[in-house]
Amino acid sequence: MKVMLDEMTWREAAERLKKCDVAFLPVGTVEGHGPIPLGCDSYIATAVAKLMAEKTGGIVLPPLMYSFAGATSSFPGTVTVTFDSQIAILKDIVRSLWRQGFRRIFILSVHGPNLMPIGVVVRSLFEEDRIPVVYLNPWNTAVRIIGEMNIEKDSAWLEATLAFGAMKLLGKEHAIPDVEKLKDRYAEAEGKALPEEVRAVQRYGMVGYHYTHELQHQPPRSGVDPDFGVELLNRVAEALLPVVENLKTYLEYVKRPFRYVEPE
Repeated sequence: MKVMLDEMTWREAAERLKKCDVAFLPVGTVEGHGPIPLGCDSYIATAVAKLMAEKTGGIVLPPLMYSFAGATSSFPGTVTVTFDSQIAILKDIVRSLWRQGFRRIFILSVHGPNLMPIGVVVRSLFEEDRIPVVYLNPWNTAVRIIGEMNIEKDSAWLEATLAFGAMKLLGKEHAIPDVEKLKDRYAEAEGKALPEEVRAVQRYGMVGYHYTHELQHQPPRSGVDPDFGVELLNRVAEALLPVVENLKTYLEYVKRPFRYVEPE
């Protein structure tokens, strides 16, 4: 069964919509990730969306691969956009889907800074158009799952595992690095930490910054198994599935007239 919208004809898309009103929009980045390809975040979000669509009968839009990159903007190859432009295009896409009849719309992203622009999209679309689009971050689910499996690994290992698994699922095996050559570089990474001038402010709050060395963002990790990445992605998709039916119930709730109840 086709689930990728760009692989369908318009007639196929119309027939699918008659049966299922679920749409998944993966949002990623093109940014430096150490030994992982620049499309890492897009691959992970798209793979989870594809697995969820296969289980629900929904469709997956082509990933929006351009986001506010943030700290990785210092790496060659990173492409960043402003919050305003990202928010505008996401709202346009969701509104277009809604006008066609898609009612259960999910934006998926594992890119950390996307909490800000996608959060604005989710809240403003509801306030402006009463569209309850849902933002899902599969990363948080993956962290919980490996914790339940008693796997003690850091975020660099987890991101490589998810990325390489996603690349297998999406037919991009040719771009997976030689995992046998990936070596841990803990000691060197510790010596290349963010400058103290940055960390001194971060101890108290948020501040803009850029990475100054590749080992500060997803340094190489050994023991990365793409096949386990595929298994983990399937577990993540399965764990997120209940939200699809939950949104159906919430849509009915949203249709009810709003009534403020005075406290007794």
